[in-house]
Amino acid sequence: MPYAPSRHPNALSTVATAFAALALAVGPQQAAHAWGATGHSAVGDIAAQLIKGTRAEREVNRILGGVSLHDIAVWPDCVKGIDPAKDFRYTVTGRYPECAPFENKPEEEALMRDYVKRNNEGCGPRPGEESCHKQYHYTNPALERGRYRPGSVGTSDHDIVYALEAARQRLAGGTVPGPFALQTEREALALLVHDLGDVHQPLHVGSVYLDEKGQRRDPDVQGDDPQARTVGGNALAVMGPTGPGGNLHAYWDNAPGKLSPEQLAALPAAARQVPAMAADPAQWPALWASETMVEAETAYAGLQFGERQSSLRGSRWVVTLPADYEARSQALVRQQLARAGARLAQLLQTIWPDAAKP
Repeated sequence: MPYAPSRHPNALSTVATAFAALALAVGPQQAAHAWGATGHSAVGDIAAQLIKGTRAEREVNRILGGVSLHDIAVWPDCVKGIDPAKDFRYTVTGRYPECAPFENKPEEEALMRDYVKRNNEGCGPRPGEESCHKQYHYTNPALERGRYRPGSVGTSDHDIVYALEAARQRLAGGTVPGPFALQTEREALALLVHDLGDVHQPLHVGSVYLDEKGQRRDPDVQGDDPQARTVGGNALAVMGPTGPGGNLHAYWDNAPGKLSPEQLAALPAAARQVPAMAADPAQWPALWASETMVEAETAYAGLQFGERQSSLRGSRWVVTLPADYEARSQALVRQQLARAGARLAQLLQTIWPDAAKP
């Protein structure tokens, strides 16, 4: 049942406040750090523990030098601070504490600048689309597909599934397909670590498409109406028990930051119980994306969507969360972070396997 605004005299102002909060959350100066620094760094920490004593650990240390998996996990989000419109300068110094290892260091900022220059427009972004390197972090197929299907609405040859495989190929010594321009092992490893986290974030993989009444529609069956795109939840203004709270995508990005130190400390043990995929590693990204699409149905379950509104940034809907949403989402976050850390370790060990014992 779609969300129906209250007839309380303040209802319209409440909805307006929700959209104002949404505009701030997705404004042009806001860098979306999926899973947040806490989540991405947790994925790096889990993998670091699981590869201890292996060849994969030695190769990672060779590539990163003094930078840890914990820190490099956020690098592909930190590079969003490079502004092509300002001569590819880094323009957000001090705004994101997790990016401190890469700021105020000419050699580090040069690495970020070079990566962005090479991965800015090679995919041929259409009007209104993000720079190519930002599109490497997600895919937006409709949940009605049930699994990741290349070529369906919301997918592309430079989405997160293809980005993960391109990074794996670069680290394994293969040929990197276009439009990806991964010149160094370090930037390939950074992208791999980061996107392993993103591909397990439900709203980075699955998306809902809504009509003017807030009802779900299938773009592959009913046609791809640009006004129906919720952009991975970025166009959904959250209305919670205490009022508006940003957008749904940001809700999930920020969710790992709500985990307690004890819950974070328990993740490596949970990750050790995650089995590796039986398929060829080249197929793993699509399989992970398909699995996450199933989890995304859980993330969207029970939500009530209001009618479509228009804004300067396109369509927007107010979404009301069910009462149990916080507890349900936190359980899913812990599961997905453990899976991501485990699979990062597993993939690194397929790229750099230990020598077989005689």
